[in-house]
Amino acid sequence: MASQEQIEEVVMLPLTEVGSIRWTKERGQKMRSLRGDMPLVTLSKKLAEYDVDMSRQYLNRMETFTEVKSASPELVTGLCKVFGCTLAELLCLTETKIVQLGVDKCNF
Repeated sequence: MASQEQIEEVVMLPLTEVGSIRWTKERGQKMRSLRGDMPLVTLSKKLAEYDVDMSRQYLNRMETFTEVKSASPELVTGLCKVFGCTLAELLCLTETKIVQLGVDKCNF
């Protein structure tokens, strides 16, 4: 377990407020591990059931970290649904302290 000083603190935001999620080689490897023996074409079809249109070629690039630097929140949450995992697990945030920021509604 990481010591308290090594744990990065993260502020939570609704995914509707996020344009993209940084994609890393480690996340691609985790995606590959979670996919197991499921063919990429099957993963693509299962994502379509959650209204996420993604080609098997793009999914392959995500796993091999080829030209993929970010992923949409819709794609990431779709992957979590298909794999039956948490967002923290897919994004390799197991040693990250998640803190929800209390934000007041904007006054207009």
